[in-house]
Amino acid sequence: MQLFELKSITRSSNKRPDGSYKVSEQELGVFDSVEKAEAFMKMYIDKVKGYSDWQYSELHCFVIYEKTLNRGLSEKWDSVCEFEGIRSYYPDGTLYCDSPYDDACEKPFRGRPAETIKLKVGDIAWCWWGDGIHPCLVAGLPMTDVHYQQRTEKLGHEMGLDYTDDSYTVYLGGYGHDHPACWLCMPYYGKISKRTLQRLYACKRREEAENEQWRKEQAKLHSEES
Repeated sequence: MQLFELKSITRSSNKRPDGSYKVSEQELGVFDSVEKAEAFMKMYIDKVKGYSDWQYSELHCFVIYEKTLNRGLSEKWDSVCEFEGIRSYYPDGTLYCDSPYDDACEKPFRGRPAETIKLKVGDIAWCWWGDGIHPCLVAGLPMTDVHYQQRTEKLGHEMGLDYTDDSYTVYLGGYGHDHPACWLCMPYYGKISKRTLQRLYACKRREEAENEQWRKEQAKLHSEES
């Protein structure tokens, strides 16, 4: 039996120095179909809108986790599978991202349709990471189903990808890049400071410079060996 756990993700009203917001999750219910979960979500949205515009403005997104009742340890990873699919929604209840790949890595990832990739390289987006949503710079996209098919035909076998490959490549302003799942990254809203933008691009330039230096060192080693 499939269960669908609905949660709301709300951001705080105070922006942190790095441009991020702390977020909190609220359990809204568990349902036996995604349709019932979505119907309750829309009722909840109407209730929040009628109660307070301010409260509605702090909704970041909704998430529905698909789980299987009585499912135990994964034979592959010897761990409990937390979900078998995730759907994220905009604050108005519109579906944003559907990620039907379970975290027990028992379902292969064969790319996603291009039209479901809502961000593009160079976009500034919100990334739900840790205890907050953070501004991020999108540097890479998940593989499309067409690209996956082309790659497997060229290789002559499956690529062995799982749900962790259904992700963006982003810079969060720290050291290097990260790979958050598609449903964790949403289009940016609100104003972003010049300082935050500079920090994100500086992170990208620093990693590119380090990669270029590594390539030069490798080329020099190979030339010396030959």
